[in-house]
Amino acid sequence: MAEYKGVLICGELAERGLASIAKELLGVGRRLADDLGEELSILLMGNALNNAAKEAIAFGAGKVYIADQPLLKDYHCDTYTEIATNLCKEISPSIFLLGQTDIGRDIAPRIAAKLKVGLATDCINLRIDPATKVLIETRPVYGGNALAEMASESTYPQMATVRAKSMSPLEPDGCRQS
Repeated sequence: MAEYKGVLICGELAERGLASIAKELLGVGRRLADDLGEELSILLMGNALNNAAKEAIAFGAGKVYIADQPLLKDYHCDTYTEIATNLCKEISPSIFLLGQTDIGRDIAPRIAAKLKVGLATDCINLRIDPATKVLIETRPVYGGNALAEMASESTYPQMATVRAKSMSPLEPDGCRQS
């Protein structure tokens, strides 16, 4: 596991910057990265991303990876999957988080398959086990009547999708710089 380091967020965009799920993921990602003593990064894919990148830093990202092309303005499953997979192979994050959104549900299993790792979907809580430094994912099971905690101890990056409105974003800090 020594070669895997950091928390990476796949940031989705709204019309005027980061989508709310991206801000929520940055909030939980910041907490996880701090618990691990590692860096929090975000991947942004789209077009004209300068404002979104600044916003990501204000919401807690330490580093922003940008795939900025006019062709990426509209979502393309195969292209987004390749970009995210290649970045994961290049930077080797220990944790990779996506939103449980239309895009996240579409590309997360594809990325996990390409990386040959497990994927916990629809998580409502994430934490780091203090003893093992492994990601513990909590998700509803049995139609929401129970909660299950899981850990993917043997594969990296540990991947999860997070349900919208289950995490709290940090307060933006406009003074933060990358």
